[in-house]
Amino acid sequence: MTEGRGKRGQTVVRCVEVTKRFGSFEALRKVSVEVRAGEVVCIIGPSGGGKSTFLRTLNGLESIEEGEIHVLDVRLPAGKREIERLRREVGMVFQSFNLFLHMSVRANLTLAPTTALGLSKAEANERAKRLLTRVGIEEQIDKYPGQLSGGQQQRVAIARALAMEPKIMLFDEPTSSLDPEMVNEVLDVIRGLAESGMTMLVVTHEMGFAREVADRVLFITDGQILVDAPPAEFFGRPTDERQAAFLSKIL
Repeated sequence: MTEGRGKRGQTVVRCVEVTKRFGSFEALRKVSVEVRAGEVVCIIGPSGGGKSTFLRTLNGLESIEEGEIHVLDVRLPAGKREIERLRREVGMVFQSFNLFLHMSVRANLTLAPTTALGLSKAEANERAKRLLTRVGIEEQIDKYPGQLSGGQQQRVAIARALAMEPKIMLFDEPTSSLDPEMVNEVLDVIRGLAESGMTMLVVTHEMGFAREVADRVLFITDGQILVDAPPAEFFGRPTDERQAAFLSKIL
């Protein structure tokens, strides 16, 4: 757990027996979990086990067949208007950046705050500059994504999500598309968010990062959360055979 973060607040994410199916395939099976304000929860497990699907249900990118999800004051499943409101408060960063390639970095960061939040161009521009300074690439503001390295693009994606001033951040394997030398620059940004007290759920294969930054680690496989434990316990004292087998392959 990162030193210096304050006390945990009220529950901001609550999943109750959530089930998600793709046809006859059950991607999530009766998943129940809670996350409190200020927590950093790292989600690990084998590919295809349901990690990304779980994350995507939290802001309505994936619908659910059974159960219910409470995020802040929105209950899912919900209508379009409620989901749009939720997405203004829950930022998400994908492994593939998802930037608008035909728009400058400045335009990528100012589009949503002006259209969805009603900020003036001047206000949105000041916010963009402040956030790019925060992620360490303020000098790139007038470049286009194609002119940036993968690590820089991912930092732009993080800044773009932060431009909406979200209460929760979701990261779906944010370093998996990066060359090894670019991984740390993105992880450093996420570490800084953890230090600031941002509530985060992070799907990651970076075990050292999870051990260092997480308050809790969830092990998801076969559509279920098999283990939910603090990092020291999770990595030091495995309690599930599948968890132990997974860790033996990657540590």
